Amino acid sequence: MLAGCSGSGGGEPEAPPPISLQQYDTTLAGAVDPLQTALKGLAAAKAYKGLEGRVKAVEGAADQAVTELTDIAPPVELAAEHTQLVTALEAFHEELGGVSSQVDQRALCTGSAVRSGLGNAKATAGLHEALVAVSGKLPGDPPPLTLPAAGQKLGARPENGKILRGGKLDGEGELTIKNGGSDAVVTLSRKGKTTASVFVRKDKQATVKGVPDGSYTVFFTSGVGWDGKVRAFGRNCSFQRSEKKSEFVTTAPTSTTPGSRTVFTYTLYAVVGGNAPTKDVDPGDFPDS
Repeated sequence: MLAGCSGSGGGEPEAPPPISLQQYDTTLAGAVDPLQTALKGLAAAKAYKGLEGRVKAVEGAADQAVTELTDIAPPVELAAEHTQLVTALEAFHEELGGVSSQVDQRALCTGSAVRSGLGNAKATAGLHEALVAVSGKLPGDPPPLTLPAAGQKLGARPENGKILRGGKLDGEGELTIKNGGSDAVVTLSRKGKTTASVFVRKDKQATVKGVPDGSYTVFFTSGVGWDGKVRAFGRNCSFQRSEKKSEFVTTAPTSTTPGSRTVFTYTLYAVVGGNAPTKDVDPGDFPDS
C-alpha cells in the first residue's frame, strides 16, 4: 500500500524571487552587449551593399535583449524602470523591422540614411530615456549602448554637372545627359573601371567632354538625399545600366573627309525608359561613383 503525500499539486509554479541590483546590473550588461556589437556594425555601414544584413543583425539583437530581460524578476525598487525598459526595447525592435523593410524596398539606401532615421525615431528616444532611468538606480556604470544620434544630416547634393570621379578625359567624345526624373549619377565604365561619373540634377542636363575612344557601358543611379560621404543616394535609390555598349570613335581628317567624333545624348525620365534600353543592376555590381 502506497503512502500518501502532501503538497499543493496542480497549481502554477511560484514566480521566481526578485534578483539583486548587482545581479540585474550584470544581466542587463549581458543582454545589451550583442545589441551594442550589432549597432557598431551598423555604424560602419556605408553604401547599399550589405546594409540589410547589418540592420537585421541589430533587429535580431534587440529581440534577443527583450527575451532575456522579460525572463527575469527585477529588483523591487527597479520594477517600474524595468518595465519601461522592456517596453522601449520592444518598440525599438518594431522600429527596426520597419527599417529593414525600407532597406529591402530601397527606400533607405545608405548606412547614414538608416542611422539618421533611427536617430530621429521616437522608439530610439524612448529607449535612451529608459536606459537613463534604469542606470540611475544601478550600482555600476551605465550599460554600454551607443544609440544613433538625432539630427544627423546627409549633406548637400553636388552642383549639376559635377564630375564625381574621372579618369583621363583627354579624348574627343562627348556624352550629354538630359534628366527629366530624380537626381541621378551617370557613370561611363570601360573594362570594369570608371572613366567618369557625373551628377545630373532633376530637370537639368549635363555634358561630359573629352571621352576617350572605346566601348563603354553606361550606368545610371537615381534617388534623393545625396550622401556625400559614400557618394550614393540615401533614399529611393535605383540602379540600372544600358543594355547596349556605347562606342566612341574618332577619325582623323583626310584629304577627302573632314574627320569625325562621337557625341551621345541620353534622356532619363522618372520611370525607366528614355531613348536607351536599360536593365536593373545589383547594387553590389554598380561601379564606384
